[in-house]
Amino acid sequence: MHELALAESIIEVVEARAEECGVQRVRTVHLRVGEASGVLVEALQAAFAMLASLSPVLAEARLAIEISPHRAWCEPCASSFAVEDFIARCPACGTWSTRILSGTELQILDMEVGADTQQGGHEQAHNG
Repeated sequence: MHELALAESIIEVVEARAEECGVQRVRTVHLRVGEASGVLVEALQAAFAMLASLSPVLAEARLAIEISPHRAWCEPCASSFAVEDFIARCPACGTWSTRILSGTELQILDMEVGADTQQGGHEQAHNG
């Protein structure tokens, strides 16, 4: 179950970024997960929830996951197309001269942060 290791890595990155920004509470972590990345979204969410509950910064955090479609670019046609069944052959001209544009990534987009519950407040910290 590599989702546990992925959740652990996500938490490490978010905790480090939160510390750099002086953030005490992260409410939501926004991810982009490619549909061809091999990540089981439900397993990642469960692993994240379990591990985040152990972190003072992430104890109340949730994952908001955006699924990125698996798309490729055809060099001869100069057009993009949806990759079906992991076959990146251009449906228009039949060439294999293609490159993957999206759908294989796992990316932390940003995190929504908030002050301690007594103080209220809401901010957003972007990755980058």
